[in-house]
Amino acid sequence: MTARPTSSDQAKRLMQRATTVAVSIALALILLKLAAWLITDSVSLLSSLVDSAMDALASLVNLFAVRHALQPADSEHRFGHGKAEPLAGLGQAAFISASGIYLIFEAVDRLIEPRAIEQGALGLGVMIISIAVTGALVAYQRSVVRRTDSLAIRADSMHYATDILVNAGVIVSLLLVMFLDWGAADPIVALIIAGFIIYSAFRIARESLNHLMDRELPDADRARIKKIAIGHPS
Repeated sequence: MTARPTSSDQAKRLMQRATTVAVSIALALILLKLAAWLITDSVSLLSSLVDSAMDALASLVNLFAVRHALQPADSEHRFGHGKAEPLAGLGQAAFISASGIYLIFEAVDRLIEPRAIEQGALGLGVMIISIAVTGALVAYQRSVVRRTDSLAIRADSMHYATDILVNAGVIVSLLLVMFLDWGAADPIVALIIAGFIIYSAFRIARESLNHLMDRELPDADRARIKKIAIGHPS
């Protein structure tokens, strides 16, 4: 089904609403997971909490960075403010990496000195709610992308879609602990999520550095751009 055409003003309103909804849901999930982690003491749930916090941080930083980047050139910034976005990306990458390293230390500590998970059913319920809410958010974001073709909303949607997999991993670990009494599942899943978080930070840092250093486009992309330009002479 084809989405209705959206005017420029409507697109801006949709994008602003989608960003606000995403940040609001992320903050609500952070509070919910924080309460669940404090009660259950599950390190895999902690890793999901950190992952949600990273997504919320990314949404907030991108919101302000994009606003600044879109400001027109002035006498002090003759080439505009476009570098604000990749600079913010480097800051995000550093913070996300530190969080991932912290999770690794926590998970290894739990492997060495296991601790019992309290009220695992509560943690399980929170993760199921998180998946349902995040799934609804992703569906809404994709409907906005179809009407606005916003790259920022599309990227945000991909982050939250990945969260569904992270939350599913936590559910698996809690089930293994609750029904098979395999305590090591909790820190093992946390280690996997921590590795994913650090890999995500590396990708953000690499892309940000490429923008800051004005890295040349790949030959295939340059050839495609040249072909389009030749096909539409002025």
